[in-house]
Amino acid sequence: MLPEGLDLDRLVASALLHNGSYERLRWLCDHVGGRVAGSSAGEAAEQWAAETFRGFGLEPRFEAFEIDAWERDDLEALALGPSPWKLCALSHGNSPRRASVEAEVVDAGHGERPDLERLADRVRGRWVLCDEGVAPGHRPLHRSEKLALAAEFGAAGLLLYSSAPGNLPRTGMCAEREAPIPGIGISQEDGARLKRLLAAGSTVPVRVEMSNRIRRATVRNVLADLPGADSPAEVVLAGAHLDSWDPAQGATDNGLGAAIVLDMARVLAENLPRPRRTLRFALWAAEEIGLLGSKHHARLHATELADYCAVLNFDMTGTPHGYWIPGEQEPPALFRELAERLDGLGMDPASFDGKAGLHSDHQPFMLEGVPVVGLLGRLEGQGGHYYHAVGDTFEKVSKPGLCHAVAVGACTMAALAQAELRPMEHRTRERVVRMVTDADLLEALAVEGWRP
Repeated sequence: MLPEGLDLDRLVASALLHNGSYERLRWLCDHVGGRVAGSSAGEAAEQWAAETFRGFGLEPRFEAFEIDAWERDDLEALALGPSPWKLCALSHGNSPRRASVEAEVVDAGHGERPDLERLADRVRGRWVLCDEGVAPGHRPLHRSEKLALAAEFGAAGLLLYSSAPGNLPRTGMCAEREAPIPGIGISQEDGARLKRLLAAGSTVPVRVEMSNRIRRATVRNVLADLPGADSPAEVVLAGAHLDSWDPAQGATDNGLGAAIVLDMARVLAENLPRPRRTLRFALWAAEEIGLLGSKHHARLHATELADYCAVLNFDMTGTPHGYWIPGEQEPPALFRELAERLDGLGMDPASFDGKAGLHSDHQPFMLEGVPVVGLLGRLEGQGGHYYHAVGDTFEKVSKPGLCHAVAVGACTMAALAQAELRPMEHRTRERVVRMVTDADLLEALAVEGWRP
């Protein structure tokens, strides 16, 4: 049942008719650009977020913490035979400070454990070449898991080729700390050429000269609250990560999510200035290198998490059509009714997913039993195609999709804040373990040191 007196029409009108989020995102992309955690661009983005909150009449605050900030330097990757060519390549984040490797390449399919076990000793001392895919029925592996497997089998390094055509190598974190072996994203076309040569019986050495920098740096989560009038200790949080990778502008990943959360703050500050529960808006630092900002917040507020009624996460959020609530078999009544009321924005009560997932800022809260909510959406403008690649630029973002996400997000956050009773219960530890087990995530969490 939707809370009595909740004016969804007003929230939707404010989101759609008075939305400046697209122009704010344009400024971020054009004037700041790629925002690697710990860089000067990252600091500029944090200041931009704080000033934006202040412009909405909210008082921003920072949660500062230190990280090992990784910065890419030089990379040269050359395939040496039978006709040498330069690979279109990007170093993965947290690759070693220096690497000078010349080794043969072995085709490891999807780079899963069965692939490496099949190759056995042929992996040792060689480049492992694999795609971003997954065998039927298997859980998709994060690139950090594929690199960890390659290192376990003694590989010299990992060559991960992109699933997107167009000479678009992808970057991204490959290890929580400085990796034991180099991880390199290469283009789909280079991966296909290497595979053809290997299948024809050719021996193809690849020579890599890599240098990167790692230094201590301070980064900041940026937060602002609308204090609750009746139950101020109870919190409904909406967050998105502000950092991005450096080859492009970080528009879809995740300037888009940051713009959504900021405009949700505006809509709710203007139209729901005295919510029943506290509304908290967070732009996380250092998501791309291990969810460090959201993990820091969860640790910092560990004793308060029992009062977090829900955490909404916006990461590459496209035009919304449904809800994702990990751990639920079907949508709770509040969300079903919201989807019905917002069907004119494309929401569908039948569009729902309850399967748990990892590798975004909902994760530390989900593992502590806090109810998590996301929007299922479709990325327009080929945003997904340019994930972690040079093409993640402003014009890939759909303005209507962005505005729709603000409207649905603001209505959802308001409904959670105004509900007379908490719409969702916290998950017990036993339920969390069952949820991640059912989603086949235990192995992935073990790589991060999490144990049931």
